[in-house]
Amino acid sequence: MATIVLDYNARNSFAQRTLEYILSLGLFQSRSVAYAPVIEEKSTKRKKLDKELNKYLIDLSSFKFNRDEANNYD
Repeated sequence: MATIVLDYNARNSFAQRTLEYILSLGLFQSRSVAYAPVIEEKSTKRKKLDKELNKYLIDLSSFKFNRDEANNYD
């Protein structure tokens, strides 16, 4: 007996139907799911990103924009 390993996009409906068809022929048997990627939630990714960017934050709460100073080109 030989072993075949397939990599495919599990969200692709055409790929899923093709695999179901191949298995329905009865010539092949599935052993187990070898790889199931874990998809991170957006909130988890956001927390990681916030943690990395915290060291680059600047407090601008007391900043006052002076239009006259900004337009002074001398």
